Amino acid sequence: MRVDVLSGRGDDAVMRQFVLSIVLVLMVSGSASAASLNVVGGQLLGASGVAVGGNLYDVQFMDGTCIDLYDGCDEASDFTFTDFASASLAAQALLDQVFLDGASGNFDTSPHLTTGCETTTECYSHTPYEVAISNLQAALAFNGYATGERYGDGAPITWNGVNTFASDEASLHNYAVWTHTRTLCQKAA
Repeated sequence: MRVDVLSGRGDDAVMRQFVLSIVLVLMVSGSASAASLNVVGGQLLGASGVAVGGNLYDVQFMDGTCIDLYDGCDEASDFTFTDFASASLAAQALLDQVFLDGASGNFDTSPHLTTGCETTTECYSHTPYEVAISNLQAALAFNGYATGERYGDGAPITWNGVNTFASDEASLHNYAVWTHTRTLCQKAA
C-alpha cells in the first residue's frame, strides 16, 4: 500500500475523499438549477429559482402592456436583462428549466397551461431588454407542441408601438417578468 507522504493516508482514502468531493459539487450544482414552479389550478403562473448566467431569478408569466408591467417600459433600467445576450439566456432557461413536462404539469406538450397562452399548440414568452424609438426589443422563448419546435435564442423580436401592443390581445403571447433573487454562490437568506 502506497502512503501519501503529505497526509499520511493511503490511496484508497485519497480516492474516496476525491470522489466524495466530486459528488458534493454535483449535488450543489444540480440543486441550484432546479426551478420551483408556481402552478395554481393546473395553470403555470411562473417559477422561482431559475438559473440564468450564474444568478437565480423568479419569473412570472403575465398579460398586459409593457408600460404597465415594466415600470413605464421607456428605459433599459426597467428590464432585468438589458441586452440581447442576457435576455436570450433567460429565454433559453425557460425552455430548459420551466416549460417541461413533469409532476407539476405538462407545460411542454400543453403550452396552453401557461398563463397568457390559450392555444393548445404554441406559446411565446417574451423577455424585453430594450426600447428603441417606440419599438420593444425582446428575446423569445417559443414552445410549439404541434410543430415540435422549441427555441429560446433566435433573432430578437421587435414589437412596433410599445404603447399599443398588449400581450393579452394575442392568445399566444405573454411577458416573462423577471426578478433577480441571488447569485448562485450566495447562500439563501
